[in-house]
Amino acid sequence: MSRASDQRNARSDAELIRAARRDPAAFETLFDRHAMVLRRWLLAQTSDAMVAQDLLAETFAQAWRGAPRFRGEDERSGAAWLYGIARHLVHQYHRRGRVETASRRRLAMETPPASDGGIDDLPARLDAHDLGPVVREAFAALPPDQRRAIGYRIVDQLSYEEVGAHLDCSPTTARTRVFRGLRTLRTAIAKKGTP
Repeated sequence: MSRASDQRNARSDAELIRAARRDPAAFETLFDRHAMVLRRWLLAQTSDAMVAQDLLAETFAQAWRGAPRFRGEDERSGAAWLYGIARHLVHQYHRRGRVETASRRRLAMETPPASDGGIDDLPARLDAHDLGPVVREAFAALPPDQRRAIGYRIVDQLSYEEVGAHLDCSPTTARTRVFRGLRTLRTAIAKKGTP
């Protein structure tokens, strides 16, 4: 471990956040210090591993952007600030979920099961021969940004960072586009009565 790394590890969260304005490695130290526990907390709040991962990424993205506005001074203010951001994002997630649930009820649609960890296993569950026409039709109806995101992620098997670079957006936005597109495809498949 380098001397600079030792010095970063010795700093409080508040000091790391203030230092991150000039030293991105300080923010990386903050991430390493809190990401695992914060992800577990987010998972407990959402019961969905993929949503928890997305909210974790968004929490740190907002913290990075908001670092210049951080005013905390004491040892615990940095962690409190991070959890405040995460709490706000969880509140938004649940609020959107209530709206989506009410809409699904009005349309007599089934509530999708919580994800157990990701979209990467979707291609293995699809039988292209049986679902081809349904998938093609649903895929063609997606917004162009979601079609392109799914193509890069699922077909070309690019990372979210690479998908974001191709779409000129952040990896979090790329992940969201893929997730929303796949959710729409799953709904279309379920409506056709295909397992």
